[in-house]
Amino acid sequence: MDQPFANSRLMYSLPWNSAYITSLAFIGNYQVAAANKNGDILVWNLDVPEGKTPSPARRLVGHSNEINRILVTPDSMTLISVSSDHTVKYWDARSVEGEPGTVVLNDGFVPKGVTEKVDKVPEPPEPIQANVVIQRPLRDLRNHAEWIHGLAQTPDGKTLVTGDDDGVIIVWDLPGGRELRRWQATQWISSLGVSPDGKTVAASQHTPFIRFKSGLEEFVPHFHFWDVETGKSRKDLSKEIKEGMSAVRYSPDGRWLVAGHGNVQTEKDQGKILVIDPADGKKIREFPGHPVGTNDLAFHPDGKHLFSCGRDQQIKVWNLESGKLVRDFGKFADRGVWIGAIAISLDGRLLAAADRAGQVVVYSLNPF
Repeated sequence: MDQPFANSRLMYSLPWNSAYITSLAFIGNYQVAAANKNGDILVWNLDVPEGKTPSPARRLVGHSNEINRILVTPDSMTLISVSSDHTVKYWDARSVEGEPGTVVLNDGFVPKGVTEKVDKVPEPPEPIQANVVIQRPLRDLRNHAEWIHGLAQTPDGKTLVTGDDDGVIIVWDLPGGRELRRWQATQWISSLGVSPDGKTVAASQHTPFIRFKSGLEEFVPHFHFWDVETGKSRKDLSKEIKEGMSAVRYSPDGRWLVAGHGNVQTEKDQGKILVIDPADGKKIREFPGHPVGTNDLAFHPDGKHLFSCGRDQQIKVWNLESGKLVRDFGKFADRGVWIGAIAISLDGRLLAAADRAGQVVVYSLNPF
């Protein structure tokens, strides 16, 4: 049998470049949305004639600060975003209606402070002006008072969970955008996941250097399983998980919980990936991850493989059962900037990855 994903190939390079891209999400199988540090979201239609590069079709406008994470509901009808402007916004993920507008691609943005072992960042290409449809949010939820970094949903599309820099976790009725309950965690929420049954929230919590007040004890990261019904800590894993995690993900079937080490601000991060038993919190195995830091994680729909990306500018594929590295995309430092976000289409055929220079690359995934 051939090596899984051995025949995967690059399909498209989609420029944007106005700021680094923070999060990606597929809308169905042939549209990909990207959110950036400036608070914009672009949507590309990937179903184009062979040999043609997709152009952005829609620009989602409404955030006034960095978008930290986006997701698309299981029915592919709604895109949800959270931002440092303290809001949760709902968008019509399928509509093509809106006011006419433009977006400038390759507008001269040059990433600074995000390169690894690169002498010089390549000069950006010439600007391109693209015509797009401008869309406004359907809903604007303002229940948080601080930057929102945590965002997750249950596979049935009924429950949404968000977490902010004040350590507040809110559970929402997703379709109605109605707050169901909230509780106070120990520190700011850097990343979280919600179990498929909606009963547990796994959250990585830590205070960044800029929030120091009294001493180093404030910086010690915490990791908890929170009971959704009571808002109480069901299990404290802080002694076992001593690092801040940039990504926390439950597999859709609830069998796996994974966490990637990547957002504690030090150059000595090892970027390891932990595979955790969701039932008892015990570590099943550990992947070496990405040197200096793992940025994002995504489960493949086959239920057997985990994709990761990091500051080594690579995308890696791991076998969840064996713990082995299946393959990687790219060589260390050949891109010049971090890979900050990844997403996989619902049918598992496409992989999208975004770097800190503001470009989205799309791969065709051939499992075998």
